[in-house]
Amino acid sequence: MLKIIDHLLVQEKLTKIRKKGIDSAHFRKGIIEIGRLMAYEFANTLEKENIKVETPLGQANGIEIKSRNDIVIITILRASLPLTNGILRVFPEAQYGVVGAWRRDEPPFEVCMDYLKIPDLNDKIVIVADPMLATGNTMELILKKLERFGNPQRMVLFTVISSEPGLEKIMENHPELEIYTCSVEKELNADGYIVPGLGDAGDIALASHPNSFGYYP
Repeated sequence: MLKIIDHLLVQEKLTKIRKKGIDSAHFRKGIIEIGRLMAYEFANTLEKENIKVETPLGQANGIEIKSRNDIVIITILRASLPLTNGILRVFPEAQYGVVGAWRRDEPPFEVCMDYLKIPDLNDKIVIVADPMLATGNTMELILKKLERFGNPQRMVLFTVISSEPGLEKIMENHPELEIYTCSVEKELNADGYIVPGLGDAGDIALASHPNSFGYYP
């Protein structure tokens, strides 16, 4: 399932963070806001139940999200830290997992993974956050590794920009995956970057403050 988030506010913030020369502080802020707005969109798909609530002037009808405590957010160091931050503002009760994965710059863009800390995923709603889905090689390895940690009730990918080749690869190999993205673009250049994309999200986010998220490359 592919869901393109075309909400006006999301698209406006995406436009701002794509501008050449944007400083890291405004880039991080934009990604955080996009993550928050994507999480609001996703929240509409969660199960709810009708409840009664006591107000100061009597009883009122209300709702409660049933699966709030079943959400696990997986962040990929380092690029997805601001995106995860935004998601956590909507789902602060979520559990948290971390993957350290990076892609070599030369074709065939081999993926290296040097850290994995994941909670039990059985019967959980798992949200994997990664701003850019380019070749799909990194995400393919991550999804394979996550299979070792249980059988989720839902597996979801949040990405800001996706390439058509990356989407085709991931959707073919993981048809159960729910993908939320803000833009789908056709091309990858010789270095495996999405064109026009927005460049290297990790480099931009940490350009001014390389250790501002507690990650030491």
